[in-house]
Amino acid sequence: MSEFFDGLSDPLALALLGLLIAAVWAFWVRKRLLGGLLSILFLWLYFLGITPGADLLLRPLEDAHPALIMPPSREVAAVVVLTGGEAASPGRPVTSDLSESSLERLIEGIRVWRMLGKSVPLIFVGGAGIPGRGAESPLMAAAAMALGVPEEAISWESTSRNTYENALAVRDILGKRPFVLVTSAFHMPRAVEIFRKLGTTPIPAPCGQRTLRAYIPYDFIPRAINLWHAAHALREYLAILWYRLRYSQGIASDTQ
Repeated sequence: MSEFFDGLSDPLALALLGLLIAAVWAFWVRKRLLGGLLSILFLWLYFLGITPGADLLLRPLEDAHPALIMPPSREVAAVVVLTGGEAASPGRPVTSDLSESSLERLIEGIRVWRMLGKSVPLIFVGGAGIPGRGAESPLMAAAAMALGVPEEAISWESTSRNTYENALAVRDILGKRPFVLVTSAFHMPRAVEIFRKLGTTPIPAPCGQRTLRAYIPYDFIPRAINLWHAAHALREYLAILWYRLRYSQGIASDTQ
């Protein structure tokens, strides 16, 4: 019962309750068009706000590449970790400078690096993703050292601003040598597509999976976090389309 009340205290659940009341009122006073529009909006937000709805959008992205549980069958040159949003904050521990996605990528990168016997470099790739912010990869490198990775095992690239430029930077560093690529599961399909089209050889190690395989009644209570997950999925589908339209010619010419 406490989970039910926790769900109802979520801002999205309260907003949907208000929207439902407004839709019922509109039908009650015979404003059917308004009631219909409010009902459609309610159903759309409810669908995106429940875990199964958000998962329906996320799952095709997250399931595109399996997690890297065992060491790859072929030798790799490095573990490459893409940055996922950071901002330096004086007075805080360096791990607090990292976004949730970056922390997940950092932890997975260190896990894979250790699984490979600490025998390859751990490379963080990514500059300032947001104009006005500093480069992100040095912060991830500092966090890795704070978590026990020796400085001599770490390197970073700090000028690339997006996934396409990440791939170009990694190609300059590693050429066609195989490497483990660590990024969020929802981002991995786009990253792998771009990296491979640019002639590199990534071995995917997705992390930060959000989707569930089984549901309980609580998962059907709308929560704002599910809207955030759905927004990430929708943004990623648009980004895949955008990259294919914008960079298809550039990628083709780069690989010739």
